[in-house]
Amino acid sequence: MSEMTPEPENDQNLFRNLTVAGAALLAALIMIGWILGSRRMAAGIACGGLLTLGNTFWLKLCIQRAMGLEPRQAGRFAVVRYLLRLAFLATLLYLLIVKVGIDIIGLIIGLSVLVFVIIGFSLYRAARTGG
Repeated sequence: MSEMTPEPENDQNLFRNLTVAGAALLAALIMIGWILGSRRMAAGIACGGLLTLGNTFWLKLCIQRAMGLEPRQAGRFAVVRYLLRLAFLATLLYLLIVKVGIDIIGLIIGLSVLVFVIIGFSLYRAARTGG
């Protein structure tokens, strides 16, 4: 391969890289939130980040299981799991915001961890490939 062509990444490596980078960024953001904000903000960042990382793992498991099913069953399985995941996350977010009183800004920052990582990876790969 030439220097300009990136090494092929399989899906397992990409997922691992995203989650490791997401966990590292989450840890850094929690510390920054604690130092520059408050314990409450750090807790919000932690909750949001853990929710988004947990949701990503759950999504991966659902997709892997759906891929092993017959096509007729896979669609229904995926939709039901999607709705269950959505309802579970909505309930957790409701409880965190309304009952616990978690810091909303911290929660939003934590929920955005993987978005930041994906943007960073995209910019890195574009810079590496010259595109």
